[in-house]
Amino acid sequence: MENQGNSSNQSRFLIAAVLSMAILFGWQYFFAPKPPPVDNANSNTAANTAANANTASPVPTPAPAPLPETAAATTPDTTPNRSITIKSPLYEVKLDSKGALATSWIIVKNKSPRADFPVYADGSHEGEQKPLQLISDEALKRSPREIPFRLATDDQGLTTLLNDRNYAVSVPEETITLADGAEKQIDFTLTDASGVEVKKSFLFRANSYVADVAVTVKRGGQTIPNTKLVIGASIGDHAINNHNFYHIESETVAAVNGDIKRHQGNYTFTYDANGQASLSDAGTVDWAGVGDAYFAMTAIPAAPAQGVEYKASKYDVQTKPFFESIFQWILRNAKTSETRHLVTVYLPIPADGSVTKVFTGTKDYFLLAELSKNSASQLGREVEITNLINFSNYWWLRWLTKPLSIPIVYSLNFFNGLTNNYGVAIIVFTFLFYSLLFPLRWSQSRSFKKASGNAPKMKAIQDQIKELQKKGVPNDDPRMRQLQMDQLKMTKDALPIGGCLPMLLQFPLLIAFYTAITIAVDVRQSTFIWLPDLSAADPWHLLEFAFAFSMILSMKFTPQAAVVTPEQAMQQKMMTYLMPAMMLWVMWAAPSGLLLYWFFGNIVSFGQQMLINRMNKPNTPPGMEIVDSVPKGAKKVKPKLSTT
Repeated sequence: MENQGNSSNQSRFLIAAVLSMAILFGWQYFFAPKPPPVDNANSNTAANTAANANTASPVPTPAPAPLPETAAATTPDTTPNRSITIKSPLYEVKLDSKGALATSWIIVKNKSPRADFPVYADGSHEGEQKPLQLISDEALKRSPREIPFRLATDDQGLTTLLNDRNYAVSVPEETITLADGAEKQIDFTLTDASGVEVKKSFLFRANSYVADVAVTVKRGGQTIPNTKLVIGASIGDHAINNHNFYHIESETVAAVNGDIKRHQGNYTFTYDANGQASLSDAGTVDWAGVGDAYFAMTAIPAAPAQGVEYKASKYDVQTKPFFESIFQWILRNAKTSETRHLVTVYLPIPADGSVTKVFTGTKDYFLLAELSKNSASQLGREVEITNLINFSNYWWLRWLTKPLSIPIVYSLNFFNGLTNNYGVAIIVFTFLFYSLLFPLRWSQSRSFKKASGNAPKMKAIQDQIKELQKKGVPNDDPRMRQLQMDQLKMTKDALPIGGCLPMLLQFPLLIAFYTAITIAVDVRQSTFIWLPDLSAADPWHLLEFAFAFSMILSMKFTPQAAVVTPEQAMQQKMMTYLMPAMMLWVMWAAPSGLLLYWFFGNIVSFGQQMLINRMNKPNTPPGMEIVDSVPKGAKKVKPKLSTT
């Protein structure tokens, strides 16, 4: 069965967060005084994307004179096959002379203005550090191979020739090691008796994730029009056992007409009976690429392209046993397979030798921000490359999460520099943030305390209003108006909305913190106590249950809106337990760093509330006790008249 984790989990998280805020706000306020786009991989691109106007539109293509179909190669492929390995401090790449394609791309290190550390594949630990391979084994096994730097043209015969023939290589070495600061150009050339001349030039730099790719494709001396450079399929960490919203599959991403277009293989595409699908986006394309949460390969052409196409295919794989949800975990109903997807970008480039910049590396915000700042010199023209990072799939949420999550990334990076541990950095950040909310929490406590004090009077007024209504007294009657004015006076200084402010402020930060945790490369594989990776779920699920319990504890001791009916009291009690249960379901398999933030935040909130309750405790003379009701048999005492 196809894996729907990415879409459903994100929607589930957002819906639950919004509903939680709406329920809490509504509870305290009122009880106190796209079907998938239809496309057909067998139809042409324009027809395929017409039904997907919201997410993708047909790519307008010029109508040049049709190219003559290239017959089978007239020159036998006698060029020997070679594999060239390029090693640098940042990466290790293998290029195959057959098609001049990349068959391996390993990221060795993340190096940015604020970080410098080795990176390994998912599931690595001190005893086993697996290399981070970005190219899919499934893509390598396909025929033809679905690997980076293929070329596509309108002539299928020519496309086959370009990708299946062995090229002559300009360097004699099989392994090229780039010393610090060095660079190396490697040319792959192909000449066929049919008049086809091809040259692919790669320029690698030891200290940069950006490589230059220059492509020349001519036939009879004429440049082949509408040539596309293929990025993918599915660049990312392929050691992940099973994917969900927090460990996403690779997706396509492109900057089109100033907006960011993302297409996930598991729900954006509609597949035919053969498991194939395609989409396209029309407009001016600054860059396009493929990547997962932390790694990407992106092509930036010499000049903005017009339109970009995407292709996808799906396949089933066997996995280690895993539980998709808390219900499956309780029932011990483990899954051992999932449906995966190969997604590929087809980006038009000029086949006249113009240089296309290709970034292949980590989606470290500090690295991408530096590249964007110096894009004119490092990427060939000014582009904003930080949007490779998925600040949100939803444009209407991105305007909020991006400006909030970036300062959080900076803060966590700063505290990690001080503590040398991201778990401690999260705790320090949480403590400081909740300390800033303490005055608001104090105000919240006073507001609810005043509302609770007015509850008996409020109930008496409501009873009087009901009595008048039973007698048929209209609302514009002076007696009714007077009672309504009394209600307004009681609620003037004790509105529940004032007490909701700390809660309202926490939800945007929660979403932004979640975004920061899932995009911060240096949080990935950071350990804390028993947690092997703060960007992944707690393998023992202790933190999920601790978070739910701390939420109950925090809600029980936080002042609530005054209740005047038994129904309201029951609703408050239900919310105290229903909300944590719902959030336990939502946050199952969430990054442990996010749960650590929320868990410790609940503990800090509980401590703050205990302090507030103690400081707000009324002063009573020794030997006296304040009770809610007069005990039976108690003697009435006449009040003493004051002589003052």
